[in-house]
Parts: sequence; C-alpha cells; structure tokens
Amino acid sequence: MRTTEPESTVPDDETPADETPADDTKEPGTPAASDAEVASAPAEPGDELERLRAENAQLRAEVEGRSEQREHVRASKRRSVLCISLVVLGALLLPLATMTVWTRNQILDTDRYLETVTPLGTDPAVISALSNRITNTVTAEIDVQSLAQEALPENAQFLAAPIAAGATSLVHEATTRLLRSEQFEKLWLEANEVGHKSLVAVLTGREGTIIDTNNGKVVISLGALVQQVLDRLDEQFGTDISSRVPADKINIRYTLIDSPQLAKLQNQVRWLDRISWLTVIAALACFVGAVFAATERRKGLLRVGIGIAVSMLLALLAMNVARSEYLTHLPNSVSQPAAEAVFDTLTRFLLQAFRVLFTIGAVLLAAAWVAGPSRGALWIRALWNRLLGRGGAGIGGTVELGPVPAWVGAHLQALRIAVAVGAVLLLVTWSRPTGKVVFGIAIVAVVLLALLQLLAGSGSTRPDGEVEPPSTDADATLPKGTGTAV
Repeated sequence: MRTTEPESTVPDDETPADETPADDTKEPGTPAASDAEVASAPAEPGDELERLRAENAQLRAEVEGRSEQREHVRASKRRSVLCISLVVLGALLLPLATMTVWTRNQILDTDRYLETVTPLGTDPAVISALSNRITNTVTAEIDVQSLAQEALPENAQFLAAPIAAGATSLVHEATTRLLRSEQFEKLWLEANEVGHKSLVAVLTGREGTIIDTNNGKVVISLGALVQQVLDRLDEQFGTDISSRVPADKINIRYTLIDSPQLAKLQNQVRWLDRISWLTVIAALACFVGAVFAATERRKGLLRVGIGIAVSMLLALLAMNVARSEYLTHLPNSVSQPAAEAVFDTLTRFLLQAFRVLFTIGAVLLAAAWVAGPSRGALWIRALWNRLLGRGGAGIGGTVELGPVPAWVGAHLQALRIAVAVGAVLLLVTWSRPTGKVVFGIAIVAVVLLALLQLLAGSGSTRPDGEVEPPSTDADATLPKGTGTAV
C-alpha cells in the first residue's frame, strides 16, 4: 500500500508563519521600518535652506507687524495729544475772541451801541442818581432865600425862609419829572448818538465831547440836561435861576464807572482791537483742527463741545466775579443801584454771547455723545430707529406718497448733512441769537431729521407687510451691542 503525504494546509497565496511580514507581528501604531528609515535619512541641503528661509520670513513679518502696530499706537497718541492741545488753546482764545468782537461791534456799529445804552435812559436807579446830582448842584449854587426875599413884598419877607427850606424838594421834583418824560428819552438817545464816537474814548482812554475817561473813570457830561432843568424852573416859578448859576457849574459830570481796573482794561482793549478778528480766526481754526486731528471725528467733536462749554462757563463765572469786585470797590459817593444798572446794561450783550456759545458747546457735546458707543447712546439710537421705523411703516401703509419715500431713503445721508449745514447757517446769520434760539434751532433740526427718517421708513415696507427699516450705521451696531463707534 502506497503511503500518501498529507497536503499542506497553508494556502498558496498566503505567506508561511515563519515568513510573516514584520508589520503583522508589531503592535498597532508602530511605524514601518521604511518610514523610520525615511525619517532618519539626512535631509537634502536645498530643502533645509528653504525651510530656514520660510521661518526667517515669518519671523520678519511678525516683527514688522508688531513694529507697525507700535507705530500706529504712537501715532494715535500723538494725534490725541494734538487734538486735546488744540481744544485747550481754542477754549482759551474763545472768551478773548468774544470780547474783541463785542468791543468792535460797540465801536463800529452805532445802532448796536444805542441798543446797549438806551435802557439806561429809563432805568429808575439811574434816573434817581441823576436827579439827586442835579438837585444838589442847583441848590448848592443858588441862594434861594435871597431870591425869595427879592421876589416877595416887604410884608411877606417872613416867607423867605420856608420857601428856601422847600426849594430843594421843588427842584428835585421838577428834575425827576423831566428825567421821566419822553423829552429826556429823546435827549438821551440824541446825546448818545452824537457821542457814539466817544465810546472809542472809553475803550481807548482818549477824551471825547460828551464822554471822557481819566484814571479809571468813565464820565458823562450833563451840561445840556442841567440847562434844560434850569430853564423849566424859570418857566414854572417866574425866576431867573439859569442866569445865576455859573456855566462851569452847569456842566455837571456824572461818573458812570469808577474803577482802578479800567485803566488796565483800556490798555488791553487797545491791543484787543488790533487783533480782534485774528483771535476769532485762531479760535475757530483750533476747533476745526482738533476735529480733524482726532483719530475719530466724533471724538474730536465731543472734545470741542466740552472745551467750548467749559470755557464759556468759566467766562460767565469770571464776569460774575468782576461784577462783584467792581461794585465792592465803588466810592461811597456813587449810587450802588445806579452802578449795578450801568454795569448790567453795558455788559448784557457780552453775557448773552457767552451763554449762546455755552449752549452751542452743550449741543455739540450731546450730538457727539448720542453718536457714540455708550450703552445709553446705543439705546437712544435703537429707540429712534424703532419708533420712526414703525411710524414710517404706518404712513406707508395708509398714505400713497409716490416716489418721494424711495428718493428720500436713497439720499438720506445727504439730506441729513443738508439739515445740519442749514442749522449752522441759520445760527450764523441770526441777528443776536440767544441760548433759547440755539436750543430752538437744534430742536427744529431734530424734528426735520425725524421727518426724513419717517419718509425713508414709509418707503421700506416689504410686499409681505413686514417693515424693513432704512439701513443705518447705528442699526448695524445695535443687535450685537458691541459699541462700535459711529
């Protein structure tokens, strides 16, 4: 019997156990021998050089980026310092510019000068002071008792003393009646109109025909007025008092201002008059330059508003201190109520200018803040857009406005700029604006902006009836609340 060898159980296509590949016996994750050999193989010199060059380029880019960032930060700091410096300089020049413009207007514009001094002709304190001065001068120069004795018959000579005692009150009453008449108001205006050139003397220290200054005093000549009082007394009592009063005594000089600081002020005003418009241009240039020097226009406008408001507030406080100092150092012979009336009347337009500029600064500050990134400003802008967007949608759904809303929406930014420019031009051309006028113009501008927003919103209603408010920069920042500056 032939013995048959058993067949091999290993398939022809499989490798015998003793010839199993090395990677089958290694644990998962162990690199193949070929990979290790490749990894340990020395790199080509060209590849290593390219890698080093790439790393060098990357490092250089990082260094340059950091250098550019540091330079940008330094440039931002320099611009901020420049902006703040210009605001401070403009804030210092603004009160000076206001005073020079006020002084120049009073000197060169007769109508404005008369508008300034006219209330003094009807002020009770000034009338009382003038009446006392005229009465004292007349009674001091006239021997009323002797005049009465000459006029009375022999058997009535005993009445001369009582008449002399009552003469003072009679002269005072007649003088006061004249000063309160329309005739005196006309005389006051005529005297000031003729003596308008004398105002130059007040501010420059030179003498004039009606007003002159000396040693810190502002004096007005009342000779013509006293002569009218004497003539009226002669007509009323049938006397000849006017011929008995010496001419040099008739020319009474009434002191409007008596202050040692006036001489210093006159010297300063002469310099201010020479550089009047230069200070105005310099102040405006500083504020405009501050806006453009700022890294953000809004921040520049905010700083300018703060500078103007603070400057004018300090100017108002300084005027109040100057008034107190002036009234405190008045001589005892000067009527305190009359001096107060004169000071307040002559400086009222200057104070009004300070108040107007303070209001302008406050408006600029508020506008720049509302356009800023604070939570309050974001909430105000969100409320504005939400209310006007709904209102515009309601108008668009009930009233057919044709192509107007679409045109307004397409040109909304240009129309906003036009409203702002119009408000500024209106304020500049307004004759003697007040703080209320500035505030009123700001309110009108806000109302016009709201109407434009409503019109733009009325044309932004989608076919499905949903409101599509006009896109604005503020809207883009509101949902996230990140506070991106506008």
